[in-house]
Amino acid sequence: MFARLSLFAMVTALGVMGANSLAVPRANIYSRATCQATYTVVSGDTCNKIASEFGVTTPALEAANPAIDANCDNLFVGEQLCIPGTPPPPPPPTCVAEYTVKAGDVCNSIAIQFDITVAQLEAANPEIDPLCDNLQINEVLCIP
Repeated sequence: MFARLSLFAMVTALGVMGANSLAVPRANIYSRATCQATYTVVSGDTCNKIASEFGVTTPALEAANPAIDANCDNLFVGEQLCIPGTPPPPPPPTCVAEYTVKAGDVCNSIAIQFDITVAQLEAANPEIDPLCDNLQINEVLCIP
């Protein structure tokens, strides 16, 4: 009898704890670095309404908040949502020098001259195509 009562008490306690745990806000699993802003859900909010308010698509809002279900019917008041944004572009590389292209220059020879890699030269000068065959005489390059 005692074992049956203890089991009943344990199942009841777990059931109460389980029910209470549903009211606890779920953890956000996204990186705050990808959020343009955060938003606290208020009564009457929908994914479409929130997305429209911030100028993002509903699929983008849902992707930034994986805990939102497919129908977006599990929002709760007080929940913090990530409002996605386009990450800012990386800052332009700092040029430690400038180099003016001369006849016969190729990316490799310029990189060797400045003790940098061709990849660094190309990253600092996005106008250089992947084959590095579009250098122009008198073109000024950034040397990172």
